[in-house]
Amino acid sequence: MFVFCVDDDDFHRGKIQKVIEQACQEKGIQNCEIVPCTDGQDFLTKVASRSPRLVTLDINMPNMDGLSTLVRYRHQNPGAQILMVTSENVSVVARLGTSHHANVDENKKQALLASVINRVKSGQTEPGKISSVLEAVASLGMDPLQVAKANGASDILKKPFDVDAASKVVTRYL
Repeated sequence: MFVFCVDDDDFHRGKIQKVIEQACQEKGIQNCEIVPCTDGQDFLTKVASRSPRLVTLDINMPNMDGLSTLVRYRHQNPGAQILMVTSENVSVVARLGTSHHANVDENKKQALLASVINRVKSGQTEPGKISSVLEAVASLGMDPLQVAKANGASDILKKPFDVDAASKVVTRYL
């Protein structure tokens, strides 16, 4: 059984791997292979030849962020169990930049986000257009956790987390 752990930070990836190991022990799973990945691109490359039982994804990563990875992988594998593991919430928006569409109504925001999501799902990039779901979320001033849930995240684990409590959540999906 494969479990993919996607996080650009070695320390956090190690903590998540410990949570997964503990959850596997609690369920008596002995054939659990944890595949570490440093970002979304690394994950998409490594997962191509494997069928994971579970994927944990950090939201804010270089090369391909977790939200973009979520929508791209979920499009190809609609039944996958994907946990977003992050310390991010709406504060990520403030760190990534100011909202360029603060005065846009909610329907327009959803339409703009859907446009970006469709490009990401198909792997398209267009010069001058946003090609990252996380970047679009920041630009639109939206909550990345709500966007993750709306796009098929099975659950959210927020860092810092208690290993025992996080293990119980992970156990539900193994």
